[in-house]
Amino acid sequence: MGRILVTDDDTTCRTSIQKILEREGHVVEGAEDVDHALQALERRHFDLIVCDYRMPGRSGLDFLSELRRLQSEVPVLLISAFADSETEAEAKRLGARDLLRKPFRRQELVDHALKYLQHLQFRADGERRIP
Repeated sequence: MGRILVTDDDTTCRTSIQKILEREGHVVEGAEDVDHALQALERRHFDLIVCDYRMPGRSGLDFLSELRRLQSEVPVLLISAFADSETEAEAKRLGARDLLRKPFRRQELVDHALKYLQHLQFRADGERRIP
């Protein structure tokens, strides 16, 4: 399974997402804002980042911009109760793999995480086969 970073200022939402993903066998770490998420990224590698769009201070889009500046290729699943099609387009331009609208079903979150983690595994397996 994967190592996942969940970034959301709403403690209840962040904890719920962490528990859902941990039940699926993932190692999950939480961050309450963009700054804490960037600190977590300095300490360890993550296979997937789940990040809220609207947070106090810097937003999920700011986080995506910072990841791009750092040349990070970690897939990001942006989550939001407030995003519109314009925000979604901007998020994808900045590198988000997808946007999941709150409230979402547990299985939607699990399916998205599995899709990105399987893609990473497929890429890793393909790279190992190249002589």
